[in-house]
Amino acid sequence: MMPGPDRAPTLLLNPPDDGEFRVSSRTPRRSGVVDPADLQAALRGRWPRTIVRRRELAGEPGRIWYVYRDGRWVHSGG
Repeated sequence: MMPGPDRAPTLLLNPPDDGEFRVSSRTPRRSGVVDPADLQAALRGRWPRTIVRRRELAGEPGRIWYVYRDGRWVHSGG
């Protein structure tokens, strides 16, 4: 069964080991955030360089967003 458009996206967080960032990234989605720009704006209050991008691969089921705390990929613990 393919997820519907109203289902929350899967978030690929970077860095993945920042617990506060992980929890904060989930909170706006629970409040109905449906656009990467809205999540990005919500997170920038605490992490001003946050970037959120939609992954767009043809034929991929579901929605996946990349969420970069530092505006780019960084090593875990960084």
